[in-house]
Amino acid sequence: MNPKRTLRFKLIVGFVTVTLPLVCLLLYSNYTGSNSVREQAVESNKSMINLYSGQIQTALATETNFLYDFAAYDADVLSLNKYELNSTDYTLTTVRIMNNLNKYHRFDSTADIQFTYSTVHHDLIHTKINRDTYAETIAVTHCIQDEIERSTSVSPSFNGWKTVSCGSEFGLIRLVDSGAGVYVGAWVVLDHLMVPLELIQLGREGFAAFANREGRLFPGSVDNGNFFNTPTIDVQARYQRFKGINDAYIAVNHPITMTDVTLVAFIPEERMLANLKLFRQLLSWLPLFVFVLLMLYLIYLNIIIIRPMHELLRGMRSLKRGDWTFRINGSGSKEFYTFIETFNDMANQIQQLNVNVYEEQLRTHKAELKHLQLQINPHFLLNSINVVYNLAQIKNFAIIQAMCLNLVKYFRFTTKTGQPFVTIAEELEHMDSYLRIQQLRFPGKITFDIEVDEDVEGTPIPPLIVQPFIENAVKYGFDFMDKPFHIVISAMRETDGKICRIRIMDNGSGFPSEVLEALQSGAYYDRNDDQHLGIWNCYHRLQLLYGSEARLAFCNGVEGGAVVEIAFPVEPPGSMNWTEKNNGET
Repeated sequence: MNPKRTLRFKLIVGFVTVTLPLVCLLLYSNYTGSNSVREQAVESNKSMINLYSGQIQTALATETNFLYDFAAYDADVLSLNKYELNSTDYTLTTVRIMNNLNKYHRFDSTADIQFTYSTVHHDLIHTKINRDTYAETIAVTHCIQDEIERSTSVSPSFNGWKTVSCGSEFGLIRLVDSGAGVYVGAWVVLDHLMVPLELIQLGREGFAAFANREGRLFPGSVDNGNFFNTPTIDVQARYQRFKGINDAYIAVNHPITMTDVTLVAFIPEERMLANLKLFRQLLSWLPLFVFVLLMLYLIYLNIIIIRPMHELLRGMRSLKRGDWTFRINGSGSKEFYTFIETFNDMANQIQQLNVNVYEEQLRTHKAELKHLQLQINPHFLLNSINVVYNLAQIKNFAIIQAMCLNLVKYFRFTTKTGQPFVTIAEELEHMDSYLRIQQLRFPGKITFDIEVDEDVEGTPIPPLIVQPFIENAVKYGFDFMDKPFHIVISAMRETDGKICRIRIMDNGSGFPSEVLEALQSGAYYDRNDDQHLGIWNCYHRLQLLYGSEARLAFCNGVEGGAVVEIAFPVEPPGSMNWTEKNNGET
């Protein structure tokens, strides 16, 4: 064998190839150490600033979503201008708006103040304003109201968070037009957004501040005593260096999206380079130390790797010749010892290994199917209990009894989700309970028909395979409808008798074009987010159980509404065991 092809020769060549450039690199690093340390420190602090900017952006985005939802769906906001100012109905409406704002503001809000403003009555309704004096509270109120009255539909505050000066205080304001002559908005004090930044390790003299789009720092956000002149930030620069009175500062910035402000961090350069002197001394001795270390390491590799590798090569050649009796002696290395022991047992365990792999795949398959069956939305239970509570308040016991009876049926069925299959009759009886509950929640707004051929009532089907489509129909189908929302569920066999088909139709708004295209093309099932798990769940459960024999079809009806078809084999995998178990329980 050519010695140049041996592992020992390659390790020696690799050692020389790595060592020489490494020594040169270390010498060069000694020359560029200062810049490297500075760049690393800037990158570290910039990442930290990006992180906190992202947290601020997330908090403001959450607040914006609440404002849009509140403006679009709160009935009191939409009806506020229908009443005369100071009338009883107007007063009660404002109280309800205030309660709803306080409920969110108390637990989830990032904003300091949330408010609604009637453009008809010029009335500002706001949450509590935490100020030391009444005069300060009135000043903030007037400041917000003046900004609202100056704003138009094209004002920046309607498209994002706008910076507003309120005396010596700066804050961000966001407005949302409900379309009914009422604005919904929020006010955030800039100094309060700075509170989490106090935890950033910027050094004893380091600090953070906010700047506008032109790079000018907001008054009060920086101590001008640290600088001869207030610095101006270049928001496009990766970092800047400013000379202060007592120290030089490195400034890194990151703009906050949806706002007109930029977050800036000032880090003392002395702190960044405090250990540089020791670092350069270390670099001067490091090449010699690395050379000696690599030599020792090469010898060590020869003992712990090259020798055991030669033994393994001998063993593989013996196996190639068909000598399954060959055994390798043990090694001092734990990893090679395990490797050698595995090699010695490999010939006798190949068949068992294949069996173990198959069994592991089967367990993984069952575990994934079980996981998909258990993804149940808890909001339905909470909403149903809330309906029962409201009915109890008005003492409507007949409807409460009906509600509770259907809830009992509903949740009795959910206990069967541990089973691989239920009958179609059981599944659609569960849907009957679910839709009756929805009828009690939305009186006069939902009707339904369930049509099942007798020859498919006993057909096995995975539990909760139909419910996600009914939930989506109720959730998205009948918004803003003048007539009752009607759902038809039918189950029948195809003419060949081998395929069962369940069809779900409604008279609602149907699928949006982009959603329908994604469903029909299959792109919808490749999504990995946590939204709209229901259809994704059903698709993957059907694929796990039936493979390509199961199909989901989606379209919009000719006269409107959505149409969903679920097709699957009448005889599922393992149907003989399921049938025997089902007959035994009967």
